Amino acid sequence: MDEPIEADATQAIRSNVEAITASLGLGWSKRQLIDRFVLGSRQPPIVGSPEQVADQLIAWVNEADVDGFNLSRTVVPECLESFIDLVIPILQERGAYKAGYVPGTYRQKLFGCGDRLPDEHPAALARWSGLVSDNKFCSGQG
Repeated sequence: MDEPIEADATQAIRSNVEAITASLGLGWSKRQLIDRFVLGSRQPPIVGSPEQVADQLIAWVNEADVDGFNLSRTVVPECLESFIDLVIPILQERGAYKAGYVPGTYRQKLFGCGDRLPDEHPAALARWSGLVSDNKFCSGQG
């Protein structure tokens, strides 16, 4: 468990080996991997009270300009439910997570051109008969 793992020069999982070496240094062992990568991630898990978890997430956003997180879980759905019930409200109180959604369809939010494809759009030909668009073709959004 404590013998150094030899990472030969190869193209296989090269970025992973480089990231582990950057994190643990040269000559890392199985024990170091197990201790460091508890949930299978190259990053150590964020654990603690809901406030401490929220603090860490906000710090990552502020310091590293990350724009999202992949949540690790050990028990489903309980882990995700706990995160939603305990951490999300704190993030919302601190203005770090939205508390609601802007009204409108995804298309409207994405392109700002109405709720449906315009009649001039090629995909409008597949529309069921009797449905009429309420907007004109958005120039540049083809």
